[in-house]
Amino acid sequence: MWWKWPLLAFLCASIALCTDCPNRASNGYCVVENVTEPYNPAIFGSLDERLVWIRNSTIPVFNRSLFTPLAHVENLMIHRLQIEQLDLAGCDKLDILFASYNAIDRVSADEGLPLRQLHLYQNRLTDVSALRALTEIEQLYLHENLLESLRFDTFAPMRQLKILTLQRNRLRTIATGTGNKPLVMPRLEQLFLQFNQLPHLDTGLWRMERLRVLDVSHNQLAYLLTFLEELPALRTLGLHHNPWHCGWLFGMLERLGARELDTDADGLIGIDEEASCPGLRLEDRLCCSENATSPDPVLLLVSRTGIVDELQQQVRGAKRRVETLEEAQRKQSHQFGELAGRLAAIERLCTERSNNTP
Repeated sequence: MWWKWPLLAFLCASIALCTDCPNRASNGYCVVENVTEPYNPAIFGSLDERLVWIRNSTIPVFNRSLFTPLAHVENLMIHRLQIEQLDLAGCDKLDILFASYNAIDRVSADEGLPLRQLHLYQNRLTDVSALRALTEIEQLYLHENLLESLRFDTFAPMRQLKILTLQRNRLRTIATGTGNKPLVMPRLEQLFLQFNQLPHLDTGLWRMERLRVLDVSHNQLAYLLTFLEELPALRTLGLHHNPWHCGWLFGMLERLGARELDTDADGLIGIDEEASCPGLRLEDRLCCSENATSPDPVLLLVSRTGIVDELQQQVRGAKRRVETLEEAQRKQSHQFGELAGRLAAIERLCTERSNNTP
């Protein structure tokens, strides 16, 4: 049996269960409790843990002074600590952060952090522009905050972002970005905007080639400024509980059918209840009104103008590439011509020498 002791010691050192963590939860997190100001790094001891859960504490400001003693932590849970300000600095190994169910109204972040998942739902955020520094983020959960307006280009630097949740905020406006510049989010797969107060949404300049799920239900939308071609991978679209314009909605449903999107009753398309539908019902599912706001031709023109500008830029770029190729071809033709002339001269010289040989 003596051989088991080295093995047991190795297992203890590997999973840090033996002496490093005095209190471990059933989910594997090392639990640290009663963290109060002034913060004493000694409370964390010589903690060398990857999963840490801080609970039964009140921490108004969570910043470098607390992240530094947790330098080895990769997965940190700081729910329900009454945090008001979150400064993501000094957490150079943090991969996943759960900071929901707090009172966070200010957040900042250092560039270059490896954070892949950030859970900030159920807080009091009104501005998330500082999060653009998190370029490695893959999943960002911002639902159930106090956002009223949003610039979508905040998320453009997040080239790895796959899931973005913004439902149950107070969103009234979403701006794609500056001017007619397209919004490119190459890996985004799921976007949730339901239960907001959006009166219109222009996706004309969205470039989300992998977006599969889009939920805009429970808003104030009468139409969408989109032709769906901007979202080639879209498979599920939530539309229910919006005051749609009947003419627009009829055309949209036809296009959804042509694209074979998920329009089943169990899908995100959804069903409007009879009591909430004062107008017409299309396909026995969605409510609309003939008196609803019709698509604004000015907004439509602006949206389409942006698309035309982008296409024109692409055409100009293609022309420049063609001109470059043509110039390269001319140079090659000239070089081939020179080479052919030299070969002909060599051949004549060889012929003359052959004729002069006795």
